[in-house]
Amino acid sequence: MESPSLLDLIAKGGYVIFILAFCSLLSVKVIIEKYITFKGITEKVITDFMDNIYNSLNSEDMKEALFICKTSSWNWFIMKVKCPLANVVKHIIEHYKEPKNELEISAYNQLDKEIAKMEKGLGILATLGSISPFIGLFGTVVGIIRSFNALSVNNSSNYANVMSGIADALIATAAGLIVAVPAVMFYNYFIKRLKLSMPLYDEAIQKTIRIVKTLELRKKHETV
Repeated sequence: MESPSLLDLIAKGGYVIFILAFCSLLSVKVIIEKYITFKGITEKVITDFMDNIYNSLNSEDMKEALFICKTSSWNWFIMKVKCPLANVVKHIIEHYKEPKNELEISAYNQLDKEIAKMEKGLGILATLGSISPFIGLFGTVVGIIRSFNALSVNNSSNYANVMSGIADALIATAAGLIVAVPAVMFYNYFIKRLKLSMPLYDEAIQKTIRIVKTLELRKKHETV
């Protein structure tokens, strides 16, 4: 007996398979988008970006630092990756004359906005990871109910055919797990990456504020 092909398995799984196929495509789309976005929060990208900013600020060239914030990006295959700290640093430089406490608050508010952008879509992965097994289980239960109904209506039915119908119904559960496992794995991966990058953000914000406040004091002394 030949093993069933992938198309045969999909056909036997019923309409639930098509729902799970849509969930799978949506999951892959989000995973690819977030993977590209999270390339911008690697330690190397953040360190290289902030080193360029520090060099410009230590040279008292705020215009150059702003230019770096607006234009800096890294190539990843055919995609352009931008460090999320760029908008935060840009905000600090543009508002460096604000009192230090207010500047810190506004900088962290800007950081929260950037984090929210990075988290966008992760909720979809979490949801798909949670509901996909239940969608598959629903398809399996419906398939089993149909198999036993067929058996009760026709007493002469072959038990082997009923068992075959149950086996086909279990395809939906397997499909649900195939969708759920990658979604959960990548969700946890992205959340961990985001948490590990937070100390780098905090260090960059505090150091940038110290430098711009030092520059502000120099300018005040120069004008006196």
